[in-house]
Amino acid sequence: MNAVAELLPLEQCATRSIAVIVAQTPEIVLVDAGKRDDLYAHIRQEVEAFTPDLTTAKGRDAIKSLAFKITRTKTAIDAAGKKLNEEARAKIGVVDAARRDARETLDQIADEVRRPLTEWEEAEKAREAAALDGLAIITGMAQVNVDDTSETVATRIAQLRGLEMSADTYRDGLAGAEAQRQNAIATLETAHQRLTREEADRAELAKLRAEAAERDRLAAEKAAAEEAERQQAEAAKREQERQAAAEQAEADRIKRAQEQAAQAARDEEARKAREAQDARDREHEAALAAERAKAQEAERLRQVEAARIAQIEREREAVAAAVQAEAKRVADEQARREKNRAHRGMIMGEAKTAIMSCGVDEAVAKAIVLAIVAGTIPHTSIQF
Repeated sequence: MNAVAELLPLEQCATRSIAVIVAQTPEIVLVDAGKRDDLYAHIRQEVEAFTPDLTTAKGRDAIKSLAFKITRTKTAIDAAGKKLNEEARAKIGVVDAARRDARETLDQIADEVRRPLTEWEEAEKAREAAALDGLAIITGMAQVNVDDTSETVATRIAQLRGLEMSADTYRDGLAGAEAQRQNAIATLETAHQRLTREEADRAELAKLRAEAAERDRLAAEKAAAEEAERQQAEAAKREQERQAAAEQAEADRIKRAQEQAAQAARDEEARKAREAQDARDREHEAALAAERAKAQEAERLRQVEAARIAQIEREREAVAAAVQAEAKRVADEQARREKNRAHRGMIMGEAKTAIMSCGVDEAVAKAIVLAIVAGTIPHTSIQF
């Protein structure tokens, strides 16, 4: 910018036009607040010294002239300001072009320098993703659901035992991944033992039920045969009694003289017959009681077996619920870590943007943020 002359003291400018003073060096009032205040004071002094006269045309023209001089002063200052802005914008354009060229050139050089690291980071991300996928596969294979059988669990055990655990993929996490695989195998082996027992118990229960059904069938056949035998015995008895009565009646007609002896013989025979019948009745009742006791014992055994099976089912459901609860806990913990990681990333990104707004480039701003988070810059921290 060209050198500008300072405004003359007010007492020396009393007879000079304000517009003339500003026309000589109008930019002085834009870059020097003191000179601007002097100009305002000079204008106010001239205005205060002016006596407006509205009664004559000359007086009204004098008012217009003074107002016009003030307006011309404003126009000259505004024009000078525009010129200063144009010069500044021209310089800013040159600087911006140089900045763009520096950014593009240095970004290209930085990218070339960083390319090996970038390629390594990308390969590392792919390796970490493969490791996470492998761990997810192990976790998924360790889950046992209600549709699993001892055969399906045994198949997954074999698959886990044959799973390749590459040191190139897991690196420092190889021991942890191997431990996770062994834990998964142990979990599946426990489940395999449980399922094998449950399947054996179900087979045994089916066998017991079949045996109980066969026993019931045989008992029913035996009871039916005994009932038929009893009815035949009673029919035979009735026939014997009928024949005995007929013979007795015939004997009475034939041999009245032997009535007392015959009657005594009949009484004795009837007594023996009753005793024999009572004995047969007692034997039959004992047989029926034994069958009832046998049937009651079979029913008791059936109820005990049903209770045992129900307990096994409750235990299986409890194990399944525990497995589901653990899966939910793992998923919730993973979601919490992801949310925390995203929150930290957002806060650090906002801090980086704020630092960049101070004229620092992105790489340096990022390094500053990481240093603050790491605690290597004293008395400085980031609140998450």
